[in-house]
Amino acid sequence: MIDRQQLVAQLRDSAASFLDSFRGTTPDQFHFKPAADKWSIAETAEHVIVAETGSGRLLRGKLVREPAGPEVLAATDGAEVRIDSRLQQRGRVFPAPEFVLPTGRWQTPREMVAIFEESRNATIDFLLATELDLTKYAAPHLALGPLNGYQWAYFMVRHAERHVDQIEAVKSLPGFPEV
Repeated sequence: MIDRQQLVAQLRDSAASFLDSFRGTTPDQFHFKPAADKWSIAETAEHVIVAETGSGRLLRGKLVREPAGPEVLAATDGAEVRIDSRLQQRGRVFPAPEFVLPTGRWQTPREMVAIFEESRNATIDFLLATELDLTKYAAPHLALGPLNGYQWAYFMVRHAERHVDQIEAVKSLPGFPEV
């Protein structure tokens, strides 16, 4: 089981790493597309933020309306392993669902930082304040199956970390604009 305080620390650390990965990039760097079928830093950041805000709203709202049944809770067993297995495979591309694809919702790092921080901070505040046992609440993730409340927050940590690696890889490519 995931420890609440450790999870909050991971959420804070992964938020800092994610934001540091693109904060301070120039417009040319932020929007540099390594190839037609590859995401720019801006597109990667947008994807993370859309997934983050949706996951956070789910965790703080719909998920905690009613405890899950025993069969759903049983299906959450071992979800951390599923999350790690899927999100730590750097060489493997997983197509994102359409609703979290980048569409140009925001254009600047500053906009994205503000939206991400607001959402991540709301999730952290919720985790610190709630008296609910979040292991008793679950909702399905499209690719990972049922996740309880703590596992949804853990997914948010690992998802941000996965895409930090992707952003850093873009920065190391030939043709990436110099400062």
